[in-house]
Amino acid sequence: MKTEWLYKTISLAIIVVLFYLLYKVFSPFLIIIAWAMVLSITFYPLNNFLLRFIKRPWLASLITLIFILIIMLGPFSFIVGSLVNEITDGYSAIEEKGFETVTQIQDHPSLKALFDELSSFKIFEGFDFRQGAIDSLKSIGNLIATHTTDFFTNAVMVIVNFFMICLTTYYFLVDGNSLVNFIKRLLPFSEVQKDRLEQRVRELVVAAIYGGLAVAVAQGVLGGIAFFAFGLPSPVLWGTAMGVFSFIPVIGCAAIWVPAGIYLLLTASYAKGIGFIVYSAVLIGSIDNVIRPLVIGGRTKLHTLLVFFSVLGGINYLGFLGFVLGPLIAALCLSLLEIYTLEEAEREDTAGPEKTV
Repeated sequence: MKTEWLYKTISLAIIVVLFYLLYKVFSPFLIIIAWAMVLSITFYPLNNFLLRFIKRPWLASLITLIFILIIMLGPFSFIVGSLVNEITDGYSAIEEKGFETVTQIQDHPSLKALFDELSSFKIFEGFDFRQGAIDSLKSIGNLIATHTTDFFTNAVMVIVNFFMICLTTYYFLVDGNSLVNFIKRLLPFSEVQKDRLEQRVRELVVAAIYGGLAVAVAQGVLGGIAFFAFGLPSPVLWGTAMGVFSFIPVIGCAAIWVPAGIYLLLTASYAKGIGFIVYSAVLIGSIDNVIRPLVIGGRTKLHTLLVFFSVLGGINYLGFLGFVLGPLIAALCLSLLEIYTLEEAEREDTAGPEKTV
């Protein structure tokens, strides 16, 4: 008995150590693997469509990868190039005209009265709102310059990581079915539970990836058009920012267009400011309610509070990738709990008639 217990303990210890070492080996590449997983899941329907006409999986996966590269290196390279130019111009504008613009905004009668009223409170006694705004503007400019410099400094590493993402995505596409079947065999569930979980995962992928990306692209494009049409600077930069913020529930794109609307009201004209706010609130704000139901349909929808915290937690742990994977991980955990509770309910239902008999 003692020998058997010792054997099991040593075997378990060896397994734990080996898996820990495996984690340490793969940990530097977890973000790369996660990006490849998201890309392969997103474009897997295209790969399956190509397999109907191309009987060689490696060739279908290669064509799918080329299509991904065209999408990423085509419009994406244009967006990145425009972003770099606009960030550079924005930094120069902050240095040249930023302080003048802040002074112009602060001299607006409504804001001047508000600052005078706030200064009368004891808590704000001795605080210079004008100098505070100028210092904040300097900090923003320094932040933009630092991150832009870091991006070009790490350009070689970015290229290497991009190559590794492409390679991993290719193999995920080639061996996708084998990988799914291998994971299903490892799961300690019945076949019914495994099929139910697989169906749930497919629904969550559509909801989290397709739904989220479709809304992000739509709101980003509409936001960029709004900035360009109303004469605001850096439409590509702020359109991209709107696309990113669209993943954050509750706040969303309003974090961008509300301050921009206030800026137009204070520096341009009331007609421009009101027109921009109405356009943003009606068109950009409501496009989510149109696109998401079309893409997701009757599939699972997570609670807003759960999405909010899973997105923020995902960003904190995974960076930009957390926008997509955060809600997906949270939804998978809920799906496992749901499957477990359904299985327990089914057991009770089957046990009930047996007891009565």
